Amino acid sequence: MKVFYSCWCLMLLTACSSLQYQERLQQPMPLPEGEWTLTRLHPNDLVLVTEMRWQDKSSQDLVQSFVFEQQSNVNLQDTKRIDDEQGQLNCDLLFDSQILNQTPQRGYPQLTWVSECKSSNGSYSKVLHKAIAGKDSLYVFNRIWRTQPLQTEWDLWLDYSRRIYVCDQRQASSCQ
Repeated sequence: MKVFYSCWCLMLLTACSSLQYQERLQQPMPLPEGEWTLTRLHPNDLVLVTEMRWQDKSSQDLVQSFVFEQQSNVNLQDTKRIDDEQGQLNCDLLFDSQILNQTPQRGYPQLTWVSECKSSNGSYSKVLHKAIAGKDSLYVFNRIWRTQPLQTEWDLWLDYSRRIYVCDQRQASSCQ
């Protein structure tokens, strides 16, 4: 019995260690403009969610990249709808959300949109969102401004978001 249990544990550990994802998020570094500081990983100790969060040293602006592992082939309209519902709850003066692009990128469904929020407590945010539905995971990028960005800033970050993609080692063409 002891030998069986030992063999079973060894097989389980081997199986777990061989579970590797074939995809990865490709996000250019360094981030555009400003000095960014990485502030957090793995929100709330969620095992299957990885967050990379950067904060601009001179403002409250943020950049976030999330990988939601084992969330394959997600409906990106649902992802946007959930985000919009949260925005509508928190933004009592203004909430607006508009799709900018939903053309697949390197064989993956992607959705890029902008949302804007104003609250009676004086807070404001404008967010550039990009979500990519991978075969292994869901990938989400957010650029959050706490004040209205200049057009040049907006254009810079919109161009940056276009260069974020998923590379899948099962499809060599997605990595070139």
